[in-house]
Amino acid sequence: MLNIANTIRSTLLRSKTRNVRTLAATVNPAEQQQVQAVLPDKLYSSIEIEYRGHDKAVLKSYTTFLQQVCKHLEIPQGRLEVLPYIRWVQPALRSKFVHKKYKLHYETRTHITKLEILNVTGSTASTFLEYIERNIPEGVGMRVGFTELQPLPLTIQN
Repeated sequence: MLNIANTIRSTLLRSKTRNVRTLAATVNPAEQQQVQAVLPDKLYSSIEIEYRGHDKAVLKSYTTFLQQVCKHLEIPQGRLEVLPYIRWVQPALRSKFVHKKYKLHYETRTHITKLEILNVTGSTASTFLEYIERNIPEGVGMRVGFTELQPLPLTIQN
């Protein structure tokens, strides 16, 4: 019994072709163009960009960069909000085990800035976000929130 299993295994391992059945989806180019024409672009009433970092000067420079990008691409810019920093303090002993009264305090400050972009389409938003994400400085994190415009349902329209 083992001899037969070893023979089958060795012949399967030696064969270079694998028989895999796949179904290729055939799409007519005319149908594909109709599908692309039917789907409208998304509309966003606002995009909120929040970026954080430990260096205030880097955030200020990146804010200037974002404002210049909005100006050159003619994207309407909303409010710019500089939030208060978040302070994190971690006390630690100077020595490993003893001398509890001799401590060090490690502190980090995270500065936060929010920028709002108003009334953009989906393609403009994706291009804009890709560009600013590629040029984000080292040590800066970004969070993006979208507010999308949707048409009213038919039950409410009537």
